[in-house]
Amino acid sequence: MLVGLGAYGMIVKRDLIRILISAEIMANGVNIAFVAFSLYYPVFSITGQGFIVIVVAISAIHTTLAMVLLLMFYRRYKSVDLGRAVLKEAH
Repeated sequence: MLVGLGAYGMIVKRDLIRILISAEIMANGVNIAFVAFSLYYPVFSITGQGFIVIVVAISAIHTTLAMVLLLMFYRRYKSVDLGRAVLKEAH
């Protein structure tokens, strides 16, 4: 459910900060799925926890790179709204 909510936010929202938050919601949904997987299949409990560590590390890297790109985007267009940037480029 969290993955769907995050995907909806990434598709519908135009503000880059909200898109980043939606991506984090999706990552948290994946983490919860891995916890449930490791809970119901105890043979794979270490595997599920290992996946969570990997997803958290990738999420931290993703957030760092996205914030850098967000800062570059803001410096160029003076806005974090994707719609305004597209309109500025068209004119």
